Amino acid sequence: MRSCLVSSLAVLAILGPTKARSEILWLEAEQFADPGGWTNDAQFIDQMGSPYLLSVGLGTPVKDALTTVRLARPGRYRLWVRTKDWVPEHHPGRFQVLLDGKPAAGAFGASGAAGWKWEDGKVHSLAGEVEVRLKDMTGYYARCDALVLTDRLDWVPPEAVDAIAAIRQAQGGVSRQVEVMPESDVVVVGGGLAGATAAVAAARNGCRTVLLQNRPLLGGNASREILVPPVGAWPSIFRAKYPLDPRETGIVDEYRTAGNQRVSEGRLYSNRLHRLLALEPNLKLCLNTHATGVEMHEGQPKRIRAVDALDVVSGRRMRFPARIFLDCSGDSAVAVAADAEYRQGKEPRSMYGEPWAPDEPSTNTMGNGLKYYARDVGEPRPFEAPGWILPFPTCDSFRPQRHPRLTTSIEIDYQWVIELGGLRDTYADAEEIRDELLRLVYGLWDHTKNHCEKDREKAANYALAWVGHVAGKRENRRLIGDYVLTQNDIGNRTLFPDRVAFGAWSIDDHYSGGFFDDRATPQRRDPSERDYMGVPFSIPFRCLYSKNVDNLMMAGRNISASHLAMSDTRVMLTCAILGHAAGTGAAFCVQKDATPRRVYQDHMPGLQQQLLKEGAPILERKADDPRDLAPRAKATASSERAHTSGEWMAAANVINGFARAVGERPHETTNAWGPDPAAAEPHWIELAWPAPAVFNMVHVSFQTAELAPRWFAVEARRGGRWQRLVEVDDNRHRRHVLGLPERIAADAVRVVENEPAAICEIRVYEEPERLVEIARRAHDDMRRPDEGPWLPWGDDELPPPGIDPRKLGGIVLDDSAAERIGDWFHSTWSERYVGEGYLHDGDAGKGSKVLRFRSRIAESGAYEVRLGYVAYTNRASNARVRVHASGSVRTLEVNQRAVPPLDGLFISLGSYQFKAGEAAKIEISNAGADGHVVVDCVQLLKQ
Repeated sequence: MRSCLVSSLAVLAILGPTKARSEILWLEAEQFADPGGWTNDAQFIDQMGSPYLLSVGLGTPVKDALTTVRLARPGRYRLWVRTKDWVPEHHPGRFQVLLDGKPAAGAFGASGAAGWKWEDGKVHSLAGEVEVRLKDMTGYYARCDALVLTDRLDWVPPEAVDAIAAIRQAQGGVSRQVEVMPESDVVVVGGGLAGATAAVAAARNGCRTVLLQNRPLLGGNASREILVPPVGAWPSIFRAKYPLDPRETGIVDEYRTAGNQRVSEGRLYSNRLHRLLALEPNLKLCLNTHATGVEMHEGQPKRIRAVDALDVVSGRRMRFPARIFLDCSGDSAVAVAADAEYRQGKEPRSMYGEPWAPDEPSTNTMGNGLKYYARDVGEPRPFEAPGWILPFPTCDSFRPQRHPRLTTSIEIDYQWVIELGGLRDTYADAEEIRDELLRLVYGLWDHTKNHCEKDREKAANYALAWVGHVAGKRENRRLIGDYVLTQNDIGNRTLFPDRVAFGAWSIDDHYSGGFFDDRATPQRRDPSERDYMGVPFSIPFRCLYSKNVDNLMMAGRNISASHLAMSDTRVMLTCAILGHAAGTGAAFCVQKDATPRRVYQDHMPGLQQQLLKEGAPILERKADDPRDLAPRAKATASSERAHTSGEWMAAANVINGFARAVGERPHETTNAWGPDPAAAEPHWIELAWPAPAVFNMVHVSFQTAELAPRWFAVEARRGGRWQRLVEVDDNRHRRHVLGLPERIAADAVRVVENEPAAICEIRVYEEPERLVEIARRAHDDMRRPDEGPWLPWGDDELPPPGIDPRKLGGIVLDDSAAERIGDWFHSTWSERYVGEGYLHDGDAGKGSKVLRFRSRIAESGAYEVRLGYVAYTNRASNARVRVHASGSVRTLEVNQRAVPPLDGLFISLGSYQFKAGEAAKIEISNAGADGHVVVDCVQLLKQ
């Protein structure tokens, strides 16, 4: 009651004494009946108070937005329009308001004053139903929050955000009442990879879960609004050290891509996440729903009762009560509203003894970013630069590594250098930073089109197709938990007893000056940097819950970490597995009726075992699940083989408690069964029990997605006969949780495959039907083909990131199938390659690196052998290749600086005779090479 009284008094103070029958009509621009070509921009509600309409026309005025309003009586009405002149010196965002087709004033958005202002639209004689129309004049980010028509001609609306909020509520701009929603177990705020994965984890563990996402789609920085491709463990370096490690796993296995920092991968995430969440009956997804505050428990100031939220399209206000709350928003707005302890900026070296920390503390952070895309339109398309851009008149205007590139493909990942705001407050000043980024982007495009000596002629037919207006954020407010992860923990690879996730990116600390920083690189470079790149480190559960709010957890870039540690944990695939851990942890809180701290104190082993069961990566933690039937069985196989390290890849490895390889090459332990490639097909591994076991779920985990077989089946032995239960073809995934058609009793189960693919783990369970149904839905969904739209500029065809090797004919051995000697590095920088990428030797360790391909020949005859590689000027002109066939060896040298003559992909190594059953062997060495040795694949074509 007190809050209602205060609100009413505030409105009376704002409106002043009212005359009889006076009228104030409040129109929210984002609620217009027809928004036309205008865009609902809701990313700055916390700063300026409301969603608003934004014209994103790339210099061409967008279609009018319109609505109608009915006046209670005819008369003279004054128009007020809340807008912003976003570059006051140039007025780029001008627009008109038309009342019944007549312009109300010359132009709005041209006040010459900074910030959001009410602009006077003059007095007009109006009656009955009035059409109100917003007419964009420039196509350059005009913005309109609200309009007011009032017959109180002397009334002036307030400028203060709080005062505007009070009158907005009183006049129905938002719903006057807060609708209390049904109580949930878990509320997650933020629909990026961390929040989406957390919500799914909680829901699958039986919690009634709500996910609040303030955008119209999922993905966060990975969404098609922003187009930052997710990465996690540093792809090339981590793969070179740990070629058999699958990196981030668990729920993320169901939707992830290879993690190679390519837009061709990143564009898939919004749609894949939507599909993933739609599967869960326990999960309610609320898009376009912005969390605005919290209600605390009465008498319990350290416990959240509910999160308040606003539907950014309709203005509906809601309250979501729950038991556990997860702030995965990155901005930590919910947590800060609950008075959670947080930190923003850089800690001094004296706080944690971090070697890269500054001597003095600072509020500076990493900055925000935008991207853009231009395409060839087939004819000359001039670009007349507006006066408000940030100009770059010559190529010498740029600091190192900042010169723009002409976009010839969708791979615009280099645009991470477009970064500003680190010297400001990336939360409080978010709109101003976004606007400065727009000025920067258009300045870069002006340089390319009109001033660049290198690209100006090539760019003649290019035009902008998309400029992002939703800023991607790297850092602002980090919440403080019971433990703060530091750079030292990463460097020392501290193995925390409560570890629930891992990271392996890098201490990737961008300079706060961003694009205009004077230093030679946009991000920090240090002699010790390589000590952190691709190095796996554990992350404790204590970093995922608040130190001082009892039922608050977090996942994503706002976990409890120092600035430097966060620069490693902030990448999105790492955030995804943090979300998995937090979501399952939240479910434990609900199941045990415990706070997150109590889960840490009393239930940590159980939480870790549940995460391992769900496929999550926990470094060096052995599975020990008493409900898993597999360890009670005896493992046998059709054959076994030795790994290159000398380790015997025995059948028993699939039940040894580890679902992935451990250790660095060449000393890694595969923790896998490996069939002998020379043995006859099919290959199989069997688990047999002394007496029949009852089960309805089988988990199968291969080494990596690239090394998984394209076909496999699960069979059970009943009454001495094998019965096929599940068959998987066209496989693209590493881990499969297979819900069986029925609960069965069998004395043995086996996995059958037609390729010598290694298997790391098999689990067997009797589960409740609810979990079996979850597994079936999830498995079906992760195998569905991707469907658009994918890109914000409308190119919805979806060529795969790499050429599918299965479509090339003959025998194709992709680079992932090669036996590696020495450190080889994975790359996808070229725009054309086979499979998931290609390998190179790093132009180092000459004479110590070999890639060895083997394939058993099924049919005798002559075969053409081809080598696939990616050409470039820094490649070796003398890459050495040896082909072993029918007891003879031929050695060749390949000039990899020349484009491969066969389809731009392959060069022929000649024709060779092979006998049926013979193992063909092709070796590529970097011995004596005068540049990078690059290997994409090997192809054998029967002649």
